[in-house]
Amino acid sequence: MVPEPELNPPAPQQDPRPAEPPVAAEYPQSWPSMAPDASSVPPGYLAYPGYPVPGYAEPPVALAAARPEPLPAEPREYHQFYRAPAFRWWKPVVAVLLFAVLEVAFIVVLGVVWVVGTLASGNPLPQEVVDFDPASLFIVNNVGVAAGLPIAFLVHRIVFRQRPRWLSSVVGGFRWGPFWRFLAIAGVGLLASTVAQALLTGGFGELTWNGSSLVLIATIVLTTPFQCAAEEYSVRGLLFRGVGSWFANPRVGLAVGMVVSSVAFMLLHGAGDPWLNAFYLIVGGLFATLVWRSGGLEAAVAMHIANNVISEMLLPFQPDQLSTIFNRQAGVGDPSILIQMGAVLLVGGLLLWQSSRLGMVRTAAPAAATQV
Repeated sequence: MVPEPELNPPAPQQDPRPAEPPVAAEYPQSWPSMAPDASSVPPGYLAYPGYPVPGYAEPPVALAAARPEPLPAEPREYHQFYRAPAFRWWKPVVAVLLFAVLEVAFIVVLGVVWVVGTLASGNPLPQEVVDFDPASLFIVNNVGVAAGLPIAFLVHRIVFRQRPRWLSSVVGGFRWGPFWRFLAIAGVGLLASTVAQALLTGGFGELTWNGSSLVLIATIVLTTPFQCAAEEYSVRGLLFRGVGSWFANPRVGLAVGMVVSSVAFMLLHGAGDPWLNAFYLIVGGLFATLVWRSGGLEAAVAMHIANNVISEMLLPFQPDQLSTIFNRQAGVGDPSILIQMGAVLLVGGLLLWQSSRLGMVRTAAPAAATQV
């Protein structure tokens, strides 16, 4: 038999037990605090009620103070281009000392290399030291002075934190177009003066090809331009600009910087003759004026190269003159040097005129554009 179904079966998903009477809900008098325990919050974070304690994260770091700007924020001429927010009075002193140390160190290393080379060639060292070959002395001198060019760039970068290009001019680079023009003018002018002087004094003397001629030609062509540039970048660059930047008044800085750099230029040539010293002093002042009026080293470098190359162009063919090239003792000079001095001043005046015609930038404030 099939069982008969119940009259009132329980509904699906319904509890078959009898219902109980409703009970009034009980609420707590105060809710528990949702704020996390302060001891569980990592340092540097805020605890927010209702949110979990933050997990791993980096604590806040204070921003480092910005370094002073090494470039001028106000319009400055070349001789005051170190006078920037980062300038300090002691920096020019450190720059000069560091340059001197590095230059002397290089010359010592160069001397050691020369001694080793002399020994390797089989020549007796004592005789070679006493009787220094004039051609070797000329080469060592040119290379040693030329090393001042990269040294000047290095000191400029380390001490004053300016990029090397700012040592060339106030526009931040070497202006090659004006340089070639200056070199052509100075070369033609000084060559004409040299030829005229030679004709008035009896010619160039005896010219002969000798065993050192080829080496000297290569030395003059390859090292003399860099030797001249090194003197300008160190004396009219680092020194002239460093001294000029000491003074708030641009004219005072110009005057003191020009005097100091010109006297240093004279002393570095080691002349004992008053006429030669007068020549070096006047030339130093002229080159400083060219730098100031053109806003860079291009004119001074060009004229320095033209003067030195032309004065050395006959040395490979005049062995006797080569042996006296470094003779600057008293009595060597005479009033005839005034002719050469006049020619140099005339050519320098032409370069000043050209720099004015070209409208070369003389002042700049590179850091002004970065300030808000």
